[in-house]
Order: sequence, then structure tokens, then C-alpha cells
Amino acid sequence: MQGWWTRGGRSAAAAARDLAVTLAAVCLLGAPSFAGTLLATPAFAVPAHPLDPLSAEEIAAVKDILVRSGRFSAQSEFAWIQLDEPPKAGVEGFRPGDDIPRKADAAAIDYAARKSFAVTVDIKTARIVSLQALDRSQPGLIGRDIELARDIATRDQRILQALARRGIPIRGPAQSLRALYMGVGTDPALQHERGRLVRVLFGTDQDADNDYGPILDTVMAVVDVYSGRVVSLYERPGVPVVKVPHDVFDPNVRNAAGARLVPPVKVTGRSFAVDGNVVDWGPWRMRFGFNPREGLVLYQISFEDHGRRRPIVYRASVSEVVSRYGDAGDAWRWMEFFDESTFGLGTLSTAVVPGREVPANAVTLSPVTPSPVAAAPDRPSPGEPEGARIYAYERDAGNLLYYRQGTRTIQQRATELVIGFLVPLGNYTYRLSWVFKQDGSFAFEAELAGEILTRLIRGSACSDCGTTAGERGSHRDDDEERSGTLVHPRVVGVDHQHWFNLRLDFDVDGPGNAVMENNVRLVAQQRPGRGASEVPSLAVAHTVLERAEEAKRDADEDASRSWTIFNPSSLGPTGRPVGYAVIPLGNTRTIYPRSREEGPAGFTFHHLWVTPYRDGELFADGRYPNQPTRNYADTLYFRANTDSIYDRDIVVWYSLGETHVPRPEDYPLMPDMTVSVLFRPDGFFQSNPALGSGAEP
Repeated sequence: MQGWWTRGGRSAAAAARDLAVTLAAVCLLGAPSFAGTLLATPAFAVPAHPLDPLSAEEIAAVKDILVRSGRFSAQSEFAWIQLDEPPKAGVEGFRPGDDIPRKADAAAIDYAARKSFAVTVDIKTARIVSLQALDRSQPGLIGRDIELARDIATRDQRILQALARRGIPIRGPAQSLRALYMGVGTDPALQHERGRLVRVLFGTDQDADNDYGPILDTVMAVVDVYSGRVVSLYERPGVPVVKVPHDVFDPNVRNAAGARLVPPVKVTGRSFAVDGNVVDWGPWRMRFGFNPREGLVLYQISFEDHGRRRPIVYRASVSEVVSRYGDAGDAWRWMEFFDESTFGLGTLSTAVVPGREVPANAVTLSPVTPSPVAAAPDRPSPGEPEGARIYAYERDAGNLLYYRQGTRTIQQRATELVIGFLVPLGNYTYRLSWVFKQDGSFAFEAELAGEILTRLIRGSACSDCGTTAGERGSHRDDDEERSGTLVHPRVVGVDHQHWFNLRLDFDVDGPGNAVMENNVRLVAQQRPGRGASEVPSLAVAHTVLERAEEAKRDADEDASRSWTIFNPSSLGPTGRPVGYAVIPLGNTRTIYPRSREEGPAGFTFHHLWVTPYRDGELFADGRYPNQPTRNYADTLYFRANTDSIYDRDIVVWYSLGETHVPRPEDYPLMPDMTVSVLFRPDGFFQSNPALGSGAEP
């Protein structure tokens, strides 16, 4: 991401329809906490499983319960409505026919009272069972915030005059302003503010079809949508604004006329089955859900091994996506985007079309997500299928098995199952996929596409490109190209990092699991006798991690480091505990300073974290990391304490990072890039589970 651009052609109402449920209530704000409010009990179809996402009827019931509770003003909005997942113990013991609890979580934002609340609704009993004031913390941004921020910015004469002085006059209604609206990040200058804040940046090109031209880094505003005021206005001298070729919707910029096209390979057929919210593919089985914050969630991932269905992971999700920019300039030093918690991966996900965003053989699924509703009868229903947001398809993956002896071979082609979703987040679009393989392993892949963020400079030629052999080029602190690459004359692409935190509740043959670190060492052994010489040898050191504070670990390519999640009570035929290994496939070191380790960005400080399982603990940066207070403690740093993680129900958090130093080839539209991590059986099977698929032609 980054951020949310809006301008003419898209109404504020349309933006709000994407992100929130608008409430019309008639009473003033009630007390911040209470025992429960009972209303008429709704009636609707019974879900088949406790983890089934909320249906359209259930979302409508949530809206009705909240509106009729009388706890919120007419200027309130409810956002982030999703299933309040039942405790794990109850889900694991569920049998068809059992009673299924149905609760929903939501964030209530009361613009009249200038307060936000965390709300839990019992849908079956039509009760609000929890209402907690969030104090200074804030739920992520919704459409109403963008509408209000845009109105504030376009009515402020100081902002309009600052833009005009830079040759960017704003004419016409507020919708004509191209601006970037986002959370404020961690800004010490705003610690005293108690409102609901939005940071506003402006584009240097207000005329092109493409929103993401160079950012105007000499004018920036922070607005409070509660009070309707500009909290701060940043303005400094800078380089003159010039037009540069960035509009990728212009065929001339894309050089479309000179392109030599290679048609995509056509793939047909599928061998997986989808039954409700359950996917079966060969021996693999998993349940899926979808919610506004995380998007796709996989549950109860298991593998059938010789007639026995064996659990591997109870819940797998992306717990946060963060981008941080590395330019220390005044306008960029705060530039970070907590995409999931600020905007919602599920909320901003987009429909995909087979043969376009996904292969032609893909099956697409349409989850139900909250949509806005008000008392007016012409408004849409609160929950409707949101188009083909989830995709599943099979792809060729090279050879699964191959052995040749003389003229004889044993071989089999490999097929992989890919299930995921696509999220446009401003200038970047992420394709977030889980990949399942026939050898019992699985992986997570994040495919990054879109446009890099850029800024204008005076220079047209890079300052350190003239170095000769033996010389080292480097940027001075005052160099225009600091923390970036000149990708086009007068345009610098800014260096940045992407971080994806995965939450995996492993249940390898059951909930009693542990973690072991594996490090490969090179051991030089001396051969005795005449002509003694060193003989290369490998040794693997295994270390069992006993407490959560010990399990804050980093990848180490030199040691081929991996981590095995194993079950001490489930042994293979050789006496080895069954397990699954976490195999890093590349990573990076965090850009954040040590002072940020305790806060929402703290999960980037280590690649692997392990904590005891706790109901409701789903996010590495906590439930409400937007505008965190100084004492905000709902983060991995505080959960990684002295609690035991041996032979108990544990959660693995894996932080996958990528440092992106732009190249000229990334401008104006970058080729896609992929980062991934592999989860591979490590003693889980008696032998290669794909062995039976090999054949001799």
C-alpha cells in the first residue's frame, strides 16, 4: 500500500459502501460497558460448522441488533463486522447436530460522541454482550473517514494555497482533488492528539488517469475527522513540480505498440472438490473462511495418511501486512502502512476472472462480507456475496519424482493446489496464496505487483553511476538520490520494505507441540596418518526451545537454519517425533530502530516467534494498532514471555520480509515479484507420501 487514493469519479457514498455499515440510531451514547441488552431473537438458517463465516442474514441481524440497542448516535458507523470465532476447544469437539454458538465482533465509531468501541453481539440471543470503549486507540479507517478527510482538506484555504504555490491549483468540487489518505503512522508530534486522525498527501499530477504519479513531498496535512479540523500542515520548499511519464493507462507510456506478446499457457481441468466451506484435494483437506480484516483464513488443515486423517494446522492466516519506507527526509520519515489493520485485506480484496488475474482453470468463490446499510429503504442489504474474491486452481510444478537407471525411469509430474485472494492496496497489489503439494509440504506465497512510490528531484542523471572498477559509489546525506534510485530523469523510486506476518496454529498430530531449531555446521575432521588432510563433514545441531522468550529467532542462511514443530507424544517408526519444518526461502532484516520493538511493528524484529495458544489472540500487532498509545501492549513483544512452549498448544508467527531497492525496470510499472516460505514434513510420514504416484513409463 500505500494508502488510499481518491478523486473525481468515485463518490464518497461508494467509498463508504466498500468499507462500513452505516447506522441510523435515535438515541444518545450509552455507558461504555454493560451486562447485556436483550432484543427480539432473530431466525435464520443454521450454519453447518462453528467456523462458517457470517451469512448475509446474520450480518443483517447484527446491524439490526446494534441499531435497536439505543447505544449509539445517529452519526455512528459499525465496521469490521466478522465472526467472533468460538474457543478452539469447543470447535475441535464439535459434531454434526451440536449446538453452534454464533457471535459477531464489530468496531463502533460514533462521530457525534467522538468515541470508538469494540462490540460483541450474540446473534442467536440478539444480545450485545460486550461493549468496550477504546479510549485513544482507533479502529482502522473506513469510507466515512476518507469522505470527511477529503472535505476538511478541500475546505482549508491554507492547503489550497500551498498547492497553488506549487503549480497545483484545485478547481471544482472536493471529488476533483487527487490525494492519498492513510493512517498517521507513529508520529511523536501527534501523541497528544485524542481525535481520529488521517494523514493526507497530494499527487503532483492532478490530470492523469493514473493516480500514482510522484508524491508531492513538500505539502502534507493531518486532519481530525472527529473535530473536522486540520491538526497540522507541513510545508517546506522543494523541487519544482514537473510532468513525467508515469500514466500507465496511456499506451504510449507502456510502449504497447512495440510489445512482442507471448500468449499465456492454457491449463484446463481440476481434481479438487469444494463442498460448502471445505476443500478436498487428494489426501489434503481444509476449511476456509473470509473476513474483512484478514481476508482468507484456512482452518483444520489435515492430510489422509494410510486411511488416517492427521491434523497439521488448526488455523492459518496473514495477521498483518506492513510497508515501511527508508527515506529519512521530513516528508517520508513517518511513511509506514499497516495495510491489514488500517484498511482490511478482505475489505479491499477484488474479484478475479479466470484467464485474467488467475489461470483459466481456476475456480472462484464469492464470500459474504459486510456492506453498508442505513434506515433508508433504497440502501443495499448489509451483507451480500462480494464477487469472486477467493480463487483455487491447480498448476504444474515440474517433476514430483524422477529416477533414471540405464534406460529405465520412475517419474511423475507434480501438481500443486493454490488457494488465495487478490488485494489492491493503493499503488501495490498483493496476491496472497497458500500452496499445497503432493509430497505433504505446503507454502505461503506473496506476489507483489503495481507501482513503486516516487518523488521528484532536480537531477536528470544519477550521481553515483560513473564509478569505475575499484571505486565505490555512495550517496551523501544531502544527496537528492538518498534512499532511492533514479528510475527516470528527475524521478527517484524510494527504497522500502514489505513485511507479511503469518499466524499458524500448528496441531501436528494434535495440540501438544514443541519447537526445535536446526543449524547445520561445517566440521573439518583431520584424517590420521601420512598425508593427513582435512575432510569436509556436516553436523546438525538441534536445540529445543522451551519458553516463548527463547523462541524469538532469525533466519541464518550460513547455518541453513530451519525450525521443526514437532509432537513429543507422537513418534514415527524410528522413534523420531513427527513434525513439520519451517524453511525460510529468503528474508531480510528489519528497517525499524530498536525503539519500535515493543510496538505494532515489533514482529518485524524476528522472523520466527512462538507463543502459547490463547483464544482470540489473532494478530501480531494486536486488535487495534491504529494510533497506538505509548503503553500499547497487545503485541508479540509482550506475549513472548516466560511461558512454556513445550508440549502444549502453540502458535507460530512467521515474519516474511522483502527489501525493495527500485530499479529503472520497476518504473512506471514493475514486473511482479514473489516472496515465500515453505512448511515441509520432517518425520511426519514414514516415507515419501508421494511415492505411490511414481510410475515406470
